Amino acid sequence: MYRVVTPQTEAELEAYYQLRWQLLRKPWQQPKGSERDEFDEYAHHRMMVDDTGKLVAVGRLYVSGDEAQIRFMAVIPECRDHGLGSRMVQALEQVARQQGVRRLVMNAREEAVAFYTHCGFTVVGEGPISFGKIPHRQMIKALTPIHEISHRPELCDELQRQWHRRIPISEKMGVKIIQYTGSKLKTLANLTANLNMHESMFAGSIYSQCVLSGWGLIWLQMQEYGLSGDIVQSSGDIKYLTPVWDEPTAEVQGRLRDQLQPLGRGERVKVELSITLYSGDTRAALFTGRYVILSH
Repeated sequence: MYRVVTPQTEAELEAYYQLRWQLLRKPWQQPKGSERDEFDEYAHHRMMVDDTGKLVAVGRLYVSGDEAQIRFMAVIPECRDHGLGSRMVQALEQVARQQGVRRLVMNAREEAVAFYTHCGFTVVGEGPISFGKIPHRQMIKALTPIHEISHRPELCDELQRQWHRRIPISEKMGVKIIQYTGSKLKTLANLTANLNMHESMFAGSIYSQCVLSGWGLIWLQMQEYGLSGDIVQSSGDIKYLTPVWDEPTAEVQGRLRDQLQPLGRGERVKVELSITLYSGDTRAALFTGRYVILSH
């Protein structure tokens, strides 16, 4: 099992910088010390360790205003092609979102462009040439803070607070709203915070994200229609299609005005919703949730 952690002690920091040099500078005959720069003191550092404490990957995020740069990303050769690089990017992106960053930037070596494209980055131009012989490409990834949601962002902000206050597990899971159109809700969870022993998303977390997404769509539309009530899940069925190795997003949609209107007459309402959870761009789970709303 692998964990993303923050180097804290002198020994951890020394091992972190040693691996940066070993993987990113030593192969190009660069001296010790070349793996550091003047921004390290102010940056966010992360490293990944296995269940024995062995260091297997490193990465750094430097925040400047509403932009942040990912740099010094590396995974030891024997652990590559196992999804660990993607997890490190996701961990750094989570930090960026918490810091209110609107855009991630980086200079990727040519051979890494495909990997970062898979992580959601886009090539925007030529980058520097390191050590006189290693070309890079400038890449960016736009992030979507909640205040940039175009339809009723104030309700989405309040829903996040409702989740954290009434359903505390939502905060532990890192569930965030990334889109709301009035009829469709899309949520994102922090994969790193929801891993099982197989390094994929815990089945219970998949189920919970789906339940929260359906609950959230109902709550948002109730607010839009001026209705009130207590939303309770009565039952749910889920079909797991594939392990979730990549960014988990859940989508649910429906226009519920007619179904919800009896709440205004003090009646109890039942709503059934279909939610799809994706691993990156791949459908990973199909959930049918049945909810009961009790009028106040």
